[in-house]
Amino acid sequence: MKKLWIICLVLFSCSNSDKMNDKINDGKPAVFKDISFLTVTNENTNGGSQIAYLSKGLLMNGVAYCYCQSSCTREGKAVFSLQYNEGTNFLRYKLGPSDEYVYFNTSNWCIKYE
Repeated sequence: MKKLWIICLVLFSCSNSDKMNDKINDGKPAVFKDISFLTVTNENTNGGSQIAYLSKGLLMNGVAYCYCQSSCTREGKAVFSLQYNEGTNFLRYKLGPSDEYVYFNTSNWCIKYE
């Protein structure tokens, strides 16, 4: 019975390992603050790419971007809720009010946010 219990715990923990669940790796609660936009820029692939995460009715031309080459692609993503944690460099957003948060690590990207 103990073996079955351990197997269940391992399977459950593995299935939830990619969700932050509002915790940082060291187990401390993550402190996310509401923001109105966050842009990420990566110049390492095919001239670069930029993504703007927008909330509160913003348009893509109303946000700040890092410099990117002229051939850089630009994409916007409107979200219901947008939050950022400066200590962990994690962005999280919800597409709808009943959706779970999606987490994105911004550590390897140039970012601007407000």
